[in-house]
Amino acid sequence: MTLDFNAYAVVLLVSGVLLLWFALFLFDRVQASVQSFAWLSAFTAVWSIAYAFELASGTMEAMLFWVRIEYVGIAFVPAAWFVFVVRFVGRDEWLTLKNRLLVFGFQGLTLLSVWTNPWHHLYYQSVSVDTSGPFPLLVIERGPWYLAHMAFIYVLFGTGMYILLQRFRRADVVYRRQNLAVLIGALIPWSSNLIYELGFRIHRQIDLTPYAFLVGAFVLGFALFRFQLFDVVPMARERVIEGIREGMLVLDRDQRAVDLNATMRMFLGAVGKGCIGLPVSTLFPGQEELAARVGQERPDKLELELPGEASAGARALEVSITPLHDPHQRRCGTLLTFWDITERRQAARRLEAQAEELRELSHLKTRILSIIAHDLRSPLAELTGMLEITNSGMLSEEEFRRMLPLIGRSVDDASTLLDNLLHWSKSQLEGDVMRSERFDLQEVTSQNLRFFARKAENKGVTLEDRVQAGVWVDADKNMISMVVRNLISNAVKFCKAGNRITVEVTRGPKEHVLTVSDTGVGMKEEVLQKLFGLEIVSRRGTGGEAGTGLGLKLCRDFVEKHGGSIQAESRWGEGSRFRVVLPGVAED
Repeated sequence: MTLDFNAYAVVLLVSGVLLLWFALFLFDRVQASVQSFAWLSAFTAVWSIAYAFELASGTMEAMLFWVRIEYVGIAFVPAAWFVFVVRFVGRDEWLTLKNRLLVFGFQGLTLLSVWTNPWHHLYYQSVSVDTSGPFPLLVIERGPWYLAHMAFIYVLFGTGMYILLQRFRRADVVYRRQNLAVLIGALIPWSSNLIYELGFRIHRQIDLTPYAFLVGAFVLGFALFRFQLFDVVPMARERVIEGIREGMLVLDRDQRAVDLNATMRMFLGAVGKGCIGLPVSTLFPGQEELAARVGQERPDKLELELPGEASAGARALEVSITPLHDPHQRRCGTLLTFWDITERRQAARRLEAQAEELRELSHLKTRILSIIAHDLRSPLAELTGMLEITNSGMLSEEEFRRMLPLIGRSVDDASTLLDNLLHWSKSQLEGDVMRSERFDLQEVTSQNLRFFARKAENKGVTLEDRVQAGVWVDADKNMISMVVRNLISNAVKFCKAGNRITVEVTRGPKEHVLTVSDTGVGMKEEVLQKLFGLEIVSRRGTGGEAGTGLGLKLCRDFVEKHGGSIQAESRWGEGSRFRVVLPGVAED
């Protein structure tokens, strides 16, 4: 076999050998994308070296021999290129066994058709040698399988280019150079091949496609070392950086954003969509401390709050600031890592509130013990003393009769106090079980007004019932009765002769408002503010009646259990008004 190497063949041969050596070097790498690029380089080298020998051959027999070797590269370069693109963009899940068989199987059939072409002429219908040029060149007439092969590889090329363009369009600025290198490395050979297939050729027959694939391979090889193409590939970023639950923001030396992950975009909200290139002061307005600490040379940590959507509220974040340095220890940027500590901070606030509530409850229990020790023992002691005096015969019948109202008041005070204490203790320690039923609110108000009628009459206080029948509620009747009884009891307690107590109900479509108002002594502002709090407010009534302050707390608890609310209004010397909102039901 006589070989006459010309300039075209020498260039291909030298370049192909260098590329083959480069491919063997890359096979030692473990990354899947590097392995794919190594196979692409190896097939391109085989194509180039075999084509160099074809161009150096002088007979048709020798040329066809090298064409058969050449097609090991021609057949599998498109398939290897497509696998490389898929792996580069991180879509390894597309490389199923079925898809691999489709891509490589079709190309294998192409190679088989070339090797067996003399028996069927499906790939080349005819071949000849053109000697009109500076050296002999092989002339081929395309067959049907050749056209099918070209259609298939251009489908692969179109799909691969679409994937690359989508990647380039979505890539952040920091990855544009890597993506651009791959795009250029793909466009050069495929553009050259298209020119060849359209009939634009040197010396009418020379195919520049292998030259172009060599150029494209060297472009990718340059990018491999210059841009660390496969060390910082987009797929690694998506799988690692985008998968991190913490927010990550990379700043350049001028404190401008150059990269961030999906979590960080969520933290930034609307600003995160186009934040690349924006300074940290723009990304976090009003966070001067963060901007100041980013400029420091040492790692740091701080907490900040970012305003959130109206429904979500502010977001609390902990920020770790890590300065970045190049190999020469020069500051080249900053890495900010953000942890969402909103729930942790809310939990801490809840614990603090609970601790404060426990302190208040402890104070409250101490106060209750004091009430039991003093307010409950006092009327019982008085009653015991009166009974002992009576039994001893030291009191006349007339004196005993004069003491009966005092005894009755002591018993009444003790009974009311004990009743409220028992209900409050049960509510706090066990929780009341609601037994809802549908009843007319007028029954409860009229029953309790009759209960206090005698006491009000003795004090010269007028009770006015303005509640009409047919005000239906669905609630625990005993609880609501306790609320009404406490409100009327308080009103009578703080009224004098000539005062008036009015009970009325305002109906609503979904709720009813029960109002108990009086024209008694009223309350000062400081007493009013503490009325429903944890602190016990105890005052004696206008007739010396004892009080514990527990009644109104019971009212608040019982009303809130029903989804309602209770409010108080009062002016010192003018009287008080209590409004209880209860959920209503449809009237009959």
